Amino acid sequence: MSVLSRSEDKNCFFLQLALMLFHNNYHETSACKQPKETYYTADYSQRMNQSITVMKYLRKYLNPYKIHIISWVIFIPSEVFIVGLATGRFGTPLSYATHYFVNIVLFYFCSLKIYPIVFSNGISWLWKLPLLASLTFVLYLAVNYYIDSNYFEHITIYNLEKVRLQPSYIFGVLWRALQFMAFAGFHFLFLLHLEETRQIEQAKTEKWESMVAEKEMQVQLVQARNSYLKAQINPHLLFNTLNFIYTDTLLSSPKAAEAIMTLSDVMRYSVNCEFRSDQLPLKEEIEQVHNLIRLHQTRYDERLAFIFEVGPNVKEISFIPLVLITIAENIFKHGNFRDHYHPAILSIQIHKGLLSIRSQNLPNKTKLVPSLNKGIRNIEQRLLIAYQDRVEINYGIKSEFFVLNVNVNLNHRTSNVLSYES
Repeated sequence: MSVLSRSEDKNCFFLQLALMLFHNNYHETSACKQPKETYYTADYSQRMNQSITVMKYLRKYLNPYKIHIISWVIFIPSEVFIVGLATGRFGTPLSYATHYFVNIVLFYFCSLKIYPIVFSNGISWLWKLPLLASLTFVLYLAVNYYIDSNYFEHITIYNLEKVRLQPSYIFGVLWRALQFMAFAGFHFLFLLHLEETRQIEQAKTEKWESMVAEKEMQVQLVQARNSYLKAQINPHLLFNTLNFIYTDTLLSSPKAAEAIMTLSDVMRYSVNCEFRSDQLPLKEEIEQVHNLIRLHQTRYDERLAFIFEVGPNVKEISFIPLVLITIAENIFKHGNFRDHYHPAILSIQIHKGLLSIRSQNLPNKTKLVPSLNKGIRNIEQRLLIAYQDRVEINYGIKSEFFVLNVNVNLNHRTSNVLSYES
């Protein structure tokens, strides 16, 4: 299919315009389908979209430099006009564009590169400034001489001589260089002022955030103290109640009274240790594990299959509290401890500075508790916080037994290993 020429396109355009006017004037033809888009409207719309996209991109890219662009746009024409009127001479647009480009490069080179180097290290600017300023001027002079001698020998009708590297030319270029180097100095000082202002504002913001964080910590501390006081009040009420029940049942049921007193001791130890982060001798917690075992023996009429093994020299070791008692409680809560052929075992040993805690029990399949591993996860977190990379924990099902192993190196640092085996 042949492509329509521009003249044919114009004829089609005017024909479509005439048809649109005809349909508007005669309503009986308005039901006819009118062309939605022409070659010209489609082409114009596409060009407009492209132009808008380019303008948005340029605006986004140039927006950070908006003040610089406006300043140069005002400065350059003003200087050209004033100097031209004062001297009666005007150069060509290409000459102005070239020389102002060199001057702008000099301005930003001094402001962003030279001056930061010069004033970066105390009193050394006394020799850096003359040296770098001289080198910059020599480079600026060479660039200007090359441009003037090769491209703009006859800039105006008043300058018909060849450009020569003579004192008048050198001092003229020097004066121009000093102008823009001075402008660059003011710009550099302005940037320093902005940076100092930014640092001051940042310091104020950080100080404010620190004050807010400190206030929040104080609020949390007050809340923690209140919670601690409440936690102390509630157990005291409970212990007083248990003591009352113990006294009331001592004569009628000595066995039940003894169980109540044992329960009170275990709970008192747990409450007292809950708010302590220091380490305690293991003998205290070992005694409470024995109390916990006695409680369950009372409950099941001494028919308890539970072996608690304590190695020599273990009781005097200082260790974080509530680890042994949590493991024992986990056995009673989730394990089968009434099978005398497969008794539950809790063992704690020490060998060459390596403390080993091991538990083994059959899972209680008839007692499903949602928080199966909550106590073990709590032990993990507390041990990692206290001993970091000196602890190794693994637990899981092995040959129908739930086995937990905790090894803590009390002497040397080793890499921590956490694993769960199913």
